[in-house]
Amino acid sequence: MFSTAAPTALAWYRRTDWLLLLAGLLASLGLWWYLGHLAQGLAQGRFERQARAAADLLQQRVKSKNDLLLGMRGVLLVKPQLSRSEFERVAASLQLDVDQLSVRNLHFTRFVPAAERTAFEAQARANAHMDGSRPENFAFHPPLQQPEYFVVDYVWPLRGNERSIGLEIHSQPDNLDSILRARATGELVASAPFVLVQQDGGVARSVNLRLPVFVSEGPGQPPRFLGAVGAIIDVLGMVQSMQQRGFLDGLQLSVEDIGAMQQAGTTRAQPLYRAESMPAGPPAWSQDVLVGGRLWRLGFAPAHSFITPFEKRLPSLFGAAGLLVSVLIMLLARKRRLALADARQAAVAARDSETRFHTVFNQAAVGMLQIDSQTGLIVRANQRFCDLLGYRMEELVKLRLQQVSHPDDLERSADLLRQLNNGEIDEYRLEKRYQRKDGSSIWVDVTASALDAEEGRRFHIVVVQDISQRRQTEEDLRYLAYNDLLTGLPNRRLLMDRLEQAVAASARHHHWGAVLLLDLDHFKTLNETRGHDAGDRLLHHVAARLRACTGSGDTLARQGGDEFVLLLGDLGACTEGAAAQAEEIARKAMEMLREPFNLGDDGEAHHITLSVGITLYDGNAASAEELLKRSELAMYDAKAAGRDALRFFDPHMQAVVAARAQLEADMRVGISAGQFQLHYQPKVAHGAIQGAEALLRWRHPERGGISPAEFIPLAEHSGLILPLGQWVLQTACEQLARWAEQPLLQQLTLAVNVSPRQFHQAGFVAQVLQALASSGAQARRLRLELTESMLLQDVEDTIAKMAQLRGYGVGFSLDDFGTGYSSLAYLKRLPLHELKIDQSFVRDVLSDPNDAAITRTIIALGTSLGLQVTAEGVETEPQRLFLEKHGCHVWQGYLLAPPLPAERFEALVLERAAARA
Repeated sequence: MFSTAAPTALAWYRRTDWLLLLAGLLASLGLWWYLGHLAQGLAQGRFERQARAAADLLQQRVKSKNDLLLGMRGVLLVKPQLSRSEFERVAASLQLDVDQLSVRNLHFTRFVPAAERTAFEAQARANAHMDGSRPENFAFHPPLQQPEYFVVDYVWPLRGNERSIGLEIHSQPDNLDSILRARATGELVASAPFVLVQQDGGVARSVNLRLPVFVSEGPGQPPRFLGAVGAIIDVLGMVQSMQQRGFLDGLQLSVEDIGAMQQAGTTRAQPLYRAESMPAGPPAWSQDVLVGGRLWRLGFAPAHSFITPFEKRLPSLFGAAGLLVSVLIMLLARKRRLALADARQAAVAARDSETRFHTVFNQAAVGMLQIDSQTGLIVRANQRFCDLLGYRMEELVKLRLQQVSHPDDLERSADLLRQLNNGEIDEYRLEKRYQRKDGSSIWVDVTASALDAEEGRRFHIVVVQDISQRRQTEEDLRYLAYNDLLTGLPNRRLLMDRLEQAVAASARHHHWGAVLLLDLDHFKTLNETRGHDAGDRLLHHVAARLRACTGSGDTLARQGGDEFVLLLGDLGACTEGAAAQAEEIARKAMEMLREPFNLGDDGEAHHITLSVGITLYDGNAASAEELLKRSELAMYDAKAAGRDALRFFDPHMQAVVAARAQLEADMRVGISAGQFQLHYQPKVAHGAIQGAEALLRWRHPERGGISPAEFIPLAEHSGLILPLGQWVLQTACEQLARWAEQPLLQQLTLAVNVSPRQFHQAGFVAQVLQALASSGAQARRLRLELTESMLLQDVEDTIAKMAQLRGYGVGFSLDDFGTGYSSLAYLKRLPLHELKIDQSFVRDVLSDPNDAAITRTIIALGTSLGLQVTAEGVETEPQRLFLEKHGCHVWQGYLLAPPLPAERFEALVLERAAARA
């Protein structure tokens, strides 16, 4: 009998084979699908990592612009009055065309109140560029009228940005919004995209990053908004720079501004940049970044596949291999194939990881090292690190990292490395110095992180970035903050720091020191006659000579203008000895500066002298600020002694200055409190009162009456003469208007003394006409008294103003005639009405033949010119008779009455009129 089991088993095995084959086919198909999706996921992951790195890099690029603006703001905080040439010199040192290619310009937008617009435009035209040229056509454009202005004052580079200078930001609403937000928040603010003035249209692909500048106004005062430093960023240029450096390889990028942070989603997005081949529709991956209070949306799309051709074919290869193995060896082959596939996949992943590591390591834009953590030996380094230190790869792998570190930085970096090896920290970062092969040092930013152990060995990776340029920029900014640009000497800020240290050291060690304030005599004359360039050269030479007088422990500083300060340290414990040493050094400096200077412009030697003020200190009496004030007082005393002299500080000087300061403060209060009043001294003509001279009097609430000889010079010096003069003019016109309402007083004239400072201000004519118009006074009853010295300041301007006012009927008197220059050359050109003989001649006219002769000459001269001649200070009847005998019939003085209040003066006029009737 034949068994049926074998055919059944065979059929079973056959069915099993087909089932296994079918299972193999299905498994192969599934493997093919799985590997395809795995490849797509791998490509997507690589693409997202590359896009994320590019987004982070773009943010770093924007942050670097913020650091740039912080540096420029620091310069303005140190020196708010920074000139145009100084701004351009600092900006030029930043090398924008090398390190900041996307920065179209650096600029400073200044805040200008409407009331200061005209003065600011004139000042801006005189503010020279770095090359010495001046923006003579500077003006706000477009010519808008605003209560306040934000105008582009400084810009660098100038080439290509000429049209930006004077640009008024109200004409650009987006830029205006950004500067207002910067002022309100005090933080970095980005503008909406806009088209540059220089572009003449086109796509709005530029933004303006602004950082506000607030300067301190002193303790208890809110900071003043000076303006904003800004940088015009060309987004296209920034993207192109990233492309040139390979940071966007394989990526298509779009950048959109989606509005201010608080308005995000409510405004239409504005494109800043979009790659030409960027596909339409939403990007494959996007990220929002915050730039100066605005959101930018960065969109990325792959430019090509992020997997290799082999990786693309891998799913199909595995599928085919699966089919083959399924047919040949069924289940066992399938199992073996799956195991082999797993092994191959692991190998590919390992090779891919190693390849990526090598690619990043060797092609990185920063230096990279792999270090043996136990020995410190350099295992390998990329080419960038070799270039930084000037070594070849073969030389570096024989060295320990400690051998290329600067000795002063070894201890700090060794401690951090110990913590890294012990697992206390995952990574560390520090700034340190490496020593190049040629022995020079380079500043670097170092980031070190641990690697997984490999065959019992521990490694760590070191990433090194060159920061030499940034450190140099910081050093340059620090130098600008503490040193004078012209002479290289310490400036006032550094001087005050050293002076405070010297005062403290003097108190600790009980020794004397000295502060010498050195001021160049007639330096202003040199600037006016030979130009500021010659003045700058002289200051440079003076600084060089003064250095020769300075010891190693002393400080020579330029305080500003033509003033230098020499700080002497340990001069011993004896006051007399310290004074003698300070005087010896001062005289040595004065002697050295008496030698002629060759300024190189015309070969002519220039001579100059010093006025020196000296004050001693022992650390127990005064602050640094007070010591400088004392030296300044002593220096002014030397100036008053005829210049080319030295003086030591005398406490009496301080008392005089304090008294003047108090009197000035009281005067300011007195003006607002109405403590000043006018008195009127009668002027007599042929026995009748013709008019009066208005004389200013001050009734102090504590000191009583203060002499005009005491407060008028102080008012001239402090500038208070302007509000005082305006008040006198207005009050006198109002008095004339009141007299015009009384028949017996309406013919009176009133003379008002005008100070030189008041007369030569630009709006003087308008002030006089305004006073006449507002009071209703008749111009022909007003006389303005001028002095001879006033006329010599600007003869043509004086004549023009006098002629203009004379056209309205205002008369002019020449006061104190004979005490000044008394030049006939200008006297006959002036539209005068009256000459006044000074009381110094009238006083001794009966006893001094010279005074008598001068008086007769003045009377004859005035009569020949058709002028009224008036004598001042007539106190006796014989004096009046002498004057009348020689033809002077108009006089004033105590013979009739002193200056009187208005009521008493009017009563005297009425009384005299009644007596004559």
